[in-house]
Amino acid sequence: MPTLSRTRIDRRIVPAARSIDARVAAEPRVIAGEPGANVGIITFHDAWGQTEQRFDPAELRVSADLAALLAEAFRVHWTSAAATTRDLAWRALLLFTRFVVEDGHIHAARDLTTEALGRYVVWLGRLRSPTGGASLSRRTKSVRFNLLRPLVAWVKRHYPERVPAGLELPYNPFPRYRDGERTRTRLPEPHLKAILRACYEEIDIAWTRFQQGRAIVASPTLPPAVLRGEGLARWLWRIHRINNGIVPDTTALKQHGIGPGTLRRYGSLHTIAQYLHLTPDTMVPFYLAIAIQTAANPDPLRCITRDCLVPHPLDEHRVIVDWSKPKTAAKFKRAQRRSFDRRRPYAAPNLIDKVLTMSAPLVSCAPPQHRDKLFIVKRLMSSRARPGGGVALIDIWTLRNAIRRFRQRTNGRIEAWNAAHPDRPPRPLVPNFAPVFFRGSVATEHYKASGGDILVAQAVLNHADPVTTETYIKGPETRRLQQQTIARVQALMLAWIAGNKTATSERAVHRAKAPATVLFGHDCLNPLLGGASPTQLCPHYGGCLVCPGLVIPVDAEHLARVLQAKRQLEAARDRLDPARWELLYAPSYRILVNDVLPDFPDELGSLAERLIPVLPPLPDLE
Repeated sequence: MPTLSRTRIDRRIVPAARSIDARVAAEPRVIAGEPGANVGIITFHDAWGQTEQRFDPAELRVSADLAALLAEAFRVHWTSAAATTRDLAWRALLLFTRFVVEDGHIHAARDLTTEALGRYVVWLGRLRSPTGGASLSRRTKSVRFNLLRPLVAWVKRHYPERVPAGLELPYNPFPRYRDGERTRTRLPEPHLKAILRACYEEIDIAWTRFQQGRAIVASPTLPPAVLRGEGLARWLWRIHRINNGIVPDTTALKQHGIGPGTLRRYGSLHTIAQYLHLTPDTMVPFYLAIAIQTAANPDPLRCITRDCLVPHPLDEHRVIVDWSKPKTAAKFKRAQRRSFDRRRPYAAPNLIDKVLTMSAPLVSCAPPQHRDKLFIVKRLMSSRARPGGGVALIDIWTLRNAIRRFRQRTNGRIEAWNAAHPDRPPRPLVPNFAPVFFRGSVATEHYKASGGDILVAQAVLNHADPVTTETYIKGPETRRLQQQTIARVQALMLAWIAGNKTATSERAVHRAKAPATVLFGHDCLNPLLGGASPTQLCPHYGGCLVCPGLVIPVDAEHLARVLQAKRQLEAARDRLDPARWELLYAPSYRILVNDVLPDFPDELGSLAERLIPVLPPLPDLE
């Protein structure tokens, strides 16, 4: 029988030192041996093959060979990064080239020594803000240096012959947190409420204005003229038909016989656009209100999709807001979910519905990669990332400027109201804030309202590990609450062990007011102690397995009760609806199996099994 010949497969791996991502392989190599080599434009493409960003290496005011190396490192290293990350990295690279010019000792790539990087660290430490003149924060300096670090490391790894052999990168020259203490800026409850109130005021204004515009453009004929000029309605009706419902630029307006000066009596072109579709200024109050209600990370919320609303499986009045959060350089995405009651007028699902309606005219004009996004706006100004004035997902810089204008408008209204009502308590001004403050602030408020239950804050932030949640709520207020909780539980334990008569009598009084029995049979020591007032129940009432003060004696009797509760839960799992069981009883079951039972020694098992038949039966779970 003849043998079949087979071509040998070459399984050798091409060294990574000379490999370039497929998306940038078509670009010409910019590394050249001679000074003065031409450095090409750095171009990044999106998944649809369209140009997403362009960066000009001519902006790097360094020698030709060093500019070529840094440009190639930037091109390859940041290929898979987000557009905002690339923009930040380019700004950090430009800052380094500014240092090179001021330093005057780095004339070629061979001059990029460890000492030169050390001088850059010192230069960053002395750098001042161009606006206020204050010194840069520790975090800002750390970000600037850490964005340069991978580029220098890439050059050292791939072209070691072009840089000094002993080049070393300083390790963490700007530690963000002193003594291992990671602190986050938080907004107190009054500030959060002031921001929400301002958001709801502007949401009402924006929605009313959009509804007026929609009613005007729906008319089949031009609205009648009024006594003084044609009026805003006639201009809106005409503008709506120029560019498919989207405000055109001034050139298009002039081509259709509409002079921009004619519209000034009704406000700027940005104001006119608010009658027709979503704009950055009308988007911001929706974005901020949804960010506070969901406690979402700012950038994942900015990129939330239009299909983010999911019906609740059990409650017809509740809706789930679902969005994704990229983690660890977008290696995987963790789903984020929060449910809200639609019957509240300013609930997040109702706000999202309004944004969907206001941005609907823009969807068909958006690029393919942005058509599924919720916060798409009409850009009336050009930007580095996407030149022109088209429709796209709002970028981070436009969002920051719109938030700044929102704060200025809000404080202007508050100051005018306070001046007009001197006899009433003044309204507080909206503080200087950033959306990144909301997540930790909301988690801290939930933690305080729950009486110190970190699992409540963990559920709000949707963390897999409460250790991560602890970094968001850590602060003086939470430490004080933790110390009070520990002291209270210690006092209760001592009273229980020593048999304190006062504590026993107080326990009897509380039992008479609100008898409570936990799932596996023993009474709650004080169901009213966790409440904010003597008549309010503990926030953990009915869910004692998550109570921070839960104490279970390690003996056969309590092991028998735990085993009895475990079997009751397993029996309910087999006959209840799976979604209902998972929502109501699965957390308690997992705590019993994973946290409580392993703490009992094995020798108590046989004795506990003999005690189960004589225990009072537990109620059936429904």
